[in-house]
Amino acid sequence: MFRSGRWYTTNGHEVRYTWDEKAGRDGLERALRLIDRARQHPSGRLDGVLYPAQVDTCTEELLRDSAAVARERRLPLQIHAAQSVVEFQEVMRRHGKTPIEWLFHIGLLGKNAIIGHGIFLDHHSWLHWSTRSDLPLLAETGATVAHCPTVFSRRGILLEDLGRYRAAGVNLGVGTDTFPHNFVEELRTAAILARVAAEQTHAVTAADIFTAATIGGARALGRDDLGRIASGGKADFVMVDIAHPSMQPLYDPVRSLIYAAGERAIRRLCWW
Repeated sequence: MFRSGRWYTTNGHEVRYTWDEKAGRDGLERALRLIDRARQHPSGRLDGVLYPAQVDTCTEELLRDSAAVARERRLPLQIHAAQSVVEFQEVMRRHGKTPIEWLFHIGLLGKNAIIGHGIFLDHHSWLHWSTRSDLPLLAETGATVAHCPTVFSRRGILLEDLGRYRAAGVNLGVGTDTFPHNFVEELRTAAILARVAAEQTHAVTAADIFTAATIGGARALGRDDLGRIASGGKADFVMVDIAHPSMQPLYDPVRSLIYAAGERAIRRLCWW
């Protein structure tokens, strides 16, 4: 992760920024060297993701250059964006655009782009904004939203909502971004909070969440050989004990795993 600056507060209610553009440039070069080393590993199983830290802590030049080199080297590019009201307002103040519009404007959005959190889009009820362009931009460019529900729900913040993003055609993955890193619990939290945010039971299904966790995440990494059981795919399995008491009654194993069993029924991880 690299950035041109950082935000801070001296009084708890005003956010300020301090800048060091050279540090951002050095960080990009350091990241590329590290990724090159990873790709040289004899196992062939190591790679990297280019990671300019946040939309509000990177200069336009650093973001444009990161996007260009990520495309050139066929790397995924991850960035935190649309993760707070303060960030939304700051980017709007600087550029007259929402964070998502700004990333689109400078050429960062694309199929290799992973937007960490992506909560405060222009439709979010906390913003009371007049436009509704952010979701279509994410869908049209093929960018992924990495949804990490637990860390924000602890602060009373909800994505609005997972079903709405899916209906718009946005690719979704699921992440943790907090401790403990309990991925299956994240799936349960994502499913429940999606229904709470949408105020209706059928906002998402267990299959929708499972798809985001598998195929959606693989698509975000540009890896069609992961996330599914298919000819030519890499073997990457989680073995679940369907006889475990928490998996019963077994009407639908995916629903049982996400809503009831969690990690308790997982017996083995297998990959080759």
